[in-house]
Amino acid sequence: MIRQQEYGAGEVVLAEGELGTGFCILESGSLEVIRDGKVISEIDMAGAIFGELSELLSLKRDAVIRAKTDSRVRHIEENIASICEKNPKVALKLMRTLGRRLYRMNRLAVRGDSQNDHLRSADELQEEDGGATGGIRILIVDDKPNIISQLKDIFSRSEWVCKSAHDEESAIAICNQSSFSSILISMALPDDAAVDLRRKLKTNHNVLNTPILGMIVKGDEAAQKKALDSGFADCITKPFDPNKTEAVMYNVMNLDSSARYFKFVEDYLYFKVPNELSNFVMNDIKENMDTRIRNTINEGIVKLIIDVSELEEIGEEAIEVVGEFAEKIEDMKLPMRGAILATGEDAEMWNNLDGCEDWGICEDLEEAKEHLAREIEEAEDEEEEAPAAAEPAAEAETESEAAPEEPAAETEAEAEE
Repeated sequence: MIRQQEYGAGEVVLAEGELGTGFCILESGSLEVIRDGKVISEIDMAGAIFGELSELLSLKRDAVIRAKTDSRVRHIEENIASICEKNPKVALKLMRTLGRRLYRMNRLAVRGDSQNDHLRSADELQEEDGGATGGIRILIVDDKPNIISQLKDIFSRSEWVCKSAHDEESAIAICNQSSFSSILISMALPDDAAVDLRRKLKTNHNVLNTPILGMIVKGDEAAQKKALDSGFADCITKPFDPNKTEAVMYNVMNLDSSARYFKFVEDYLYFKVPNELSNFVMNDIKENMDTRIRNTINEGIVKLIIDVSELEEIGEEAIEVVGEFAEKIEDMKLPMRGAILATGEDAEMWNNLDGCEDWGICEDLEEAKEHLAREIEEAEDEEEEAPAAAEPAAEAETESEAAPEEPAAETEAEAEE
């Protein structure tokens, strides 16, 4: 039996103490292996096999495998011997998986217990990530403080946690202690250290499968070619364009880039229109509109808040983006209730857009939430009142039909007879 299941960050994929059958394959996302409250390993490579040891050794699982980020896992719930007999390629992949795992464990054993301080409690990791299980953590390696500061400002918009290192030695020391979602290395580090550092990090258990990007000066094609030829996942260019930098990061980490603009908060979809609406950002938003609307329907959400309150001025680009989004919802005839966060003299202007005519114009988030809640309550009351109003009319009609007809008055001729 094969079943596919999605897990939210923090949900248990395989529980400790179970006697398993078959194995699992990670399709997307990132998992962490926890034993005795310590995160001992991470699984973040799509196609990775895990959970097979329980059946192979006939032992109950002695660790918990938990989703670090939203993840999708395929469970192969069939006897492994039977699977391998039908498909020898599966046996080969299992052997390779076990071999790689043994190799990494041997390297850890050679280092000695004093080097295993990277085993940290799950609670400690959550605290470091701001209390959010599966938070995105970025390591920036550059000897220029201004560059590090600029990147931290950019990534703070997505609430990513950043750490920094100024050279190869400090970067390796940090990676011996921690794991990261992505690593950025300046290609301008002295003595060609960037390429050497990447090579060393790819043998480090904590960041073995972590995407590593190079930082280059815009237009430096030689540095870009060197980075890509050396195995860097991609490059970001200086000076940094915040939107393009974020887009590259979302791509290499296989994250949903539309999360920069759309997110589910409580029981509504929140769409924040960015102040800088370049062609790149406009296209990025438009490309994700349909997906976000479908996801909203799938979640059973019928409330929408569009935030334009931070726009310095209302330009054609903002009007185009909001108008197109509202029109899509209207064209699909979705029963969604909308509110727009807007301030200033021109706030009411948003009601002139197609699809936004009946939306509330609110000054802050709390007012918008109250407006949407009130609208839904009123709609529900109207639905309840409609049948109630129809009942007396129906009763009157029934009584009218049931009443006996009065005999017709006799004609004068009949009376004379």
